[in-house]
Amino acid sequence: MKTTFLKKVLGLFGFAVIGLMVAVTSGYAQNLPMVGFLFSGRSVGNTGQATVPLVGIRYTGECPGEQVASARSRFYSKTTRPAPELRAVIRNVTFGFPGETKPFTDREYFNGDVSEDFDIRFGDEHKGRFLAVRPGENQFEYEIKRGNQVLESGGFTASFEERTIEQNRSARNVWREKKYCRRYDKKKKRCIDEDVHGYYERTCGQ
Repeated sequence: MKTTFLKKVLGLFGFAVIGLMVAVTSGYAQNLPMVGFLFSGRSVGNTGQATVPLVGIRYTGECPGEQVASARSRFYSKTTRPAPELRAVIRNVTFGFPGETKPFTDREYFNGDVSEDFDIRFGDEHKGRFLAVRPGENQFEYEIKRGNQVLESGGFTASFEERTIEQNRSARNVWREKKYCRRYDKKKKRCIDEDVHGYYERTCGQ
């Protein structure tokens, strides 16, 4: 039942993404903030927006484990539209992150109405396409650049909370083979009589 429910939720999640992107590209997203993040079915760009849930999964059953809470997002600005050679740099300048470098993401801002996508998750580090945030309200600064030239800069806020769902995960049968060479031809440098023993292994991995 939980697996079926999760599939339905993810299905609605996908339709919401498509619906929002259609609204943006067709000009019907007049109520969006001037700048901010686009998530599935919602935008955030000021303190008046609802808190965004970062959803993680706790696996139970034969293959217990966890999937880190995160959400796929894109950056947009109504003032400066995407164009060739543009990039959008978003920094989380919220107080409390360790080190001198604040978490940031540097994304392509070339086509359509939004940037290249990235994942937002809780943590302290910036790694590739991941942007670290803290629970509660976060302060962001952004720059839209062409090379070293800054075309637009500013700031906005967004709030996040963690949610966890449980999902049963079963192991699966994977076919394995063990090979034994009974006779090896040294001249041809290959096995000419091989014994193959196959079996199924129940595993949680690949």
